Amino acid sequence: MHKIEHIMQLDMDYIKSFSEMETCNEGVLFYNKEMPTYYDANHAHIWKMIADPNMLLKKIKSFYQSKSLIPRLYLYNVEANQSCIEALEIHGFQYESFTDDVQLWNGEYAQLSHNPAIQIERVTANREEALAVEMNITTFGNPALIKKAFEQTYHCPHFTYYLLRLDGKACCTANIFVSGNQGRVESVATLESHRGRGLIGYILQHIQQESVKQGLEYLWILPINEQVAKVYDKSNFRSVGKIKSIHAYTEGKSIKQIRQDS
Repeated sequence: MHKIEHIMQLDMDYIKSFSEMETCNEGVLFYNKEMPTYYDANHAHIWKMIADPNMLLKKIKSFYQSKSLIPRLYLYNVEANQSCIEALEIHGFQYESFTDDVQLWNGEYAQLSHNPAIQIERVTANREEALAVEMNITTFGNPALIKKAFEQTYHCPHFTYYLLRLDGKACCTANIFVSGNQGRVESVATLESHRGRGLIGYILQHIQQESVKQGLEYLWILPINEQVAKVYDKSNFRSVGKIKSIHAYTEGKSIKQIRQDS
C-alpha cells in the first residue's frame, strides 16, 4: 500500500499532541484524563503482531479502568490478528469494523474561479470566530468538548488554523497538523447555511499553498465517508489506499452510532 506507513506514523504524532501515552509491545495506549469523553484522545492503538491476545486485552482494560476511563482500542493489521478479534467478546468488548480511505495531495492545484468575496486568514485574534464555526458542526461532537479540544490543539505549535470569510462572515475553517516533512488536514468545517458553494475547495487550496511554502513532502487528508472523499478529490486529494481497522469498546456508543446521531 503506497506510503501508508507515513500516515500511520503521522497519526501517532497527531494523537500525541493532545494525549499522554504509554507504549507496549503491540502498540501505544493514549489517554487524557482531563477529557475522558474525547474519543480521539483515549484509545489504545494496536498494530503489531499480538502474541497473547488475552493478556493484551486484560492489560488494556486494567490500564484504562485504573484511570477511570472506558477501555477502547483500535486494532490494525487485522488479517494477522484474527485471534485478538475472536477474544474481544470474551473480555467484554463490543466492536465494529472500518475500512477507511486515505488521500494524499498530488501536488496540483484545482482550477478555482476568482471570488473577491472570499478572504482566508490565519486564526489568531479571530480565534473565537473560528471556534464558533467548529462548535456548530454536530459531527465534531459535543460543543463543550469541541471547545476544550480546540483550545488544546490551538496552542500546540504543530497546528495552524485557518478561517475563510464570505462577504466578511466567518463560515469555514480547517487546520493543518505538521510533523517533520508531513502535514495532515484536520477539522474541515463549513456552516450549514454556507454549504454547497464550494468554499471547502478554497480553504483546502490555501492550505496546499502553505504546505508548499513549508516544503512539506506529503499532505494527507482522511475522509470520514465516500461522500466527503469525493469533495476532497475535487481538490486533488487522491486515494492511495485503505486502512482496515477494528474499533472495540466496553461501553458507550460506537463511532458509527455517533456519526448517525450527528
